[in-house]
Amino acid sequence: MENKKKKLIALVIGIILIILVGGLVFYLTSHLTKTTICKGKLDMITTEEVEIISSDEKVKETKTQVTYDYSYYVKYKDYIKNSNKFYKDINGVKASLKVKGNKVIYTVDIQYDSDYMKDLVEAGLVSTNGSYKDIDYISLKDTIENQKSAGLTCKEK
Repeated sequence: MENKKKKLIALVIGIILIILVGGLVFYLTSHLTKTTICKGKLDMITTEEVEIISSDEKVKETKTQVTYDYSYYVKYKDYIKNSNKFYKDINGVKASLKVKGNKVIYTVDIQYDSDYMKDLVEAGLVSTNGSYKDIDYISLKDTIENQKSAGLTCKEK
């Protein structure tokens, strides 16, 4: 009889520990940073890949790479090179442009930190119905939906 009580107590303690560890794992994984990759071909010469870094359904950063393949459209290469000036001097944004053969690779990294929100709103990169101070976070769900409506396919990494 005494042996059965000890086994029952051990079983109950084991079940409680499993529930506690499972709850802790669930809590930690739901608050960790996750990455979603959206990519696709936008037209005959343009492909895009967007890396969305988020935590708690809030976008922290996006890294966009747009590649223009001008194998048959060489005359447009200079036009794209000159368009790189749009992101210049916007706090929270890093942009670069590389030319590899007939491909122009345009990379834009946007930090959605509250320190940069005013600059992002003024540049038209983030829209708001009120002040930039009213923005608590950038929604991961809305960001992914915007990428999908642009023709990209998204998967969590």
